[in-house]
Amino acid sequence: MSKLILQVRTRDNLLDLLAKSESAAWVVADDKIQKITHIQVVNFPGTQMIEGVFDRSTSYRRDDGRLVVKFLDGRIVNCSVQFDGQNPVRYI
Repeated sequence: MSKLILQVRTRDNLLDLLAKSESAAWVVADDKIQKITHIQVVNFPGTQMIEGVFDRSTSYRRDDGRLVVKFLDGRIVNCSVQFDGQNPVRYI
């Protein structure tokens, strides 16, 4: 299976997200969920991110259809990521 990374941009504190091993709820396409292998939760300036393994078995959809993204083996790393436009979700 090829690697598909779900990359999201957040204003939330990365240390708080890392402690919970989850990120906020996102609009994620149904056809992508089975293909996602890893996640990257990027801070708003794009200077740090959490990298982790997507935990499909504990991630869940809320009543509004958004996916609460859970992850395993998360770690914070320095990065240089730019988001173009308004969409905080992308697949790489």
